[in-house]
Amino acid sequence: MKLLTRLLILFLYLSGLVYLALPQPEVVALPNALRSTEPGDTWQNPDQSAYYTNLGRSEVLEFYQDTFSLNLFGLTLPSYRLNYPPEDSRVYVRDHLLTYYLEEINHPLRESLFVAGWNPRLSPISNYLFDSQYDRWAMVIDGVEYQSKVTLKPYYSSPYTRFFIWTSIFPLTYLVFNHFRLSLKRLLSLR
Repeated sequence: MKLLTRLLILFLYLSGLVYLALPQPEVVALPNALRSTEPGDTWQNPDQSAYYTNLGRSEVLEFYQDTFSLNLFGLTLPSYRLNYPPEDSRVYVRDHLLTYYLEEINHPLRESLFVAGWNPRLSPISNYLFDSQYDRWAMVIDGVEYQSKVTLKPYYSSPYTRFFIWTSIFPLTYLVFNHFRLSLKRLLSLR
């Protein structure tokens, strides 16, 4: 029984190492979109990018969940989408960024991609605007009007940090489990 448990733990550990060693996914350009050249979207923040597009929120997020994915032996590994309040974009993406939605595509113990979208017609600000005031918020670039602007901010982690944390999980789990088991024995012996 102990041998089987140790083999299972070894298999889990090695599987985790393979997962953590996979190459980082690239953030690709949004299809049929125009890359933003506004201040803050170019050299000021080289790790992030922004695009003007006519795609909706669900289409943008599905595209990035598909392209910002990890594959192992032809299998796509699951990623998680986390939804944040739009006002958190100043923490995770950039300060002074108009945001209607903010979601994170996350690979546990690895990297994350924050997707911040702005659509003035769907934003709560539209409740207070007259149609004539939409011109102020309209996104017209080179004579083409776009529905929304999507800003992307990836967060990558160092492979050494990943391996250190993954390797630390196993002895720490053993120590916590042992301490819990001993505490439970003491508690039951007091009865």
